[in-house]
Amino acid sequence: MSMDKKQLKPRLYFIDFARSIAIIMMLEGHFTGAALANSYRDSSNWIFSFWHNLHGLTSPLFFTTSGLIFVYLLTGTSPEIDYLKNDRVRKGFKRVAELLFWGYLIQLSFFTLGKDIYYGSEWHLDWFYAFHVLQSIGVGIFLLLVLFGLKKLIKVGAMHWYYLVSALSILVAYAFLKDYIKHDEIQISHGNAPSYWPQGFPKVIQNMFYGPFSDFGMLRYSSYVLLGGVIGSLVRTYEKHSKQAWFGLSFVTLGLCLNLFIQPVLHGLDGLIESTGMIGHSVLELDATHFVRFGQVLILLGTLMFLDGRVNINFPRFLKMGQNTFPIYIIHVIILYGGIFGFGLVPYAFNRDLDPYSSAGISALAVLFFFLMTQYIEPLEAFYHRILVALKIRKPRPNS
Repeated sequence: MSMDKKQLKPRLYFIDFARSIAIIMMLEGHFTGAALANSYRDSSNWIFSFWHNLHGLTSPLFFTTSGLIFVYLLTGTSPEIDYLKNDRVRKGFKRVAELLFWGYLIQLSFFTLGKDIYYGSEWHLDWFYAFHVLQSIGVGIFLLLVLFGLKKLIKVGAMHWYYLVSALSILVAYAFLKDYIKHDEIQISHGNAPSYWPQGFPKVIQNMFYGPFSDFGMLRYSSYVLLGGVIGSLVRTYEKHSKQAWFGLSFVTLGLCLNLFIQPVLHGLDGLIESTGMIGHSVLELDATHFVRFGQVLILLGTLMFLDGRVNINFPRFLKMGQNTFPIYIIHVIILYGGIFGFGLVPYAFNRDLDPYSSAGISALAVLFFFLMTQYIEPLEAFYHRILVALKIRKPRPNS
């Protein structure tokens, strides 16, 4: 996100480079995915298969780098500062509120609500309660802040161990939830109604875990933010070594190991736990894809770390996209999906009905549009700040 871009150090150019790659992949994937006709979505076609697989890396990269930069900056503050007096902590909680606010706001459709009012239809707001990207990042950052406070209270161990243990604990919980979802989908295929979890809770809560609109449930995706926090803490701790070859290559090696060995390791752990009688069938192996994707993120980040120590990857205009992921995400949802207003390119301009060349052209134009937008982002930021001041979320700037 963009809140701390002015305080980035040259050694962290690789992070904004990774975030720029992630936001471009997100734009390309969403615009191509919204335009490309279903008849071209053939998994036997190597081009589509490659594109689909690459697009699956976008969210893990996006969430991980969000946690990375946040924790790197958070752990750079003086340990002597009281938790609640720490400016980074205060800004962090404000960012959480902003992410949750915008996450739900862009899911509104005033057009749909207007039609319901005009025709006297019954309101159905299930879609408004969806748990999506911004909300999941917000929960992840909230957990980073809580664990940072816990570390200050306990004063034992390094910060990255707190984040790692928490991320792994959440992933174990996610494995059991995924097992629950798998069995529920079998029941649904037999004609039974879905049994969302936690059962009996309002849909706004269920969507955070397993509900009718929980594409970015917090157990899975917030764990990427926590794992990003692990990297951010490690980079801060070993900052003086970050440009040495071994540092970046260590991340690449770990990423390769996760891709090559994590599935048999999890399978073996499942077998070991099953032998104790604690569980009756494999569960942890369901997390294999999650770890594989994180391994791919490590490979990319490690490669960029390695390059950052040897070549100049400071391309300000390109990096500026990575420094403005928050406004890019919000505006692209409004333009493409009709967030807030209810009018978007989907379905009025295209809706999975174009050929690959037209879809690629639309994606290229979208990336170019947002690239140009970020080069002149300052007036938009000033307008956004005035909105937050009017909503009493921020205080007016001096002499503004």
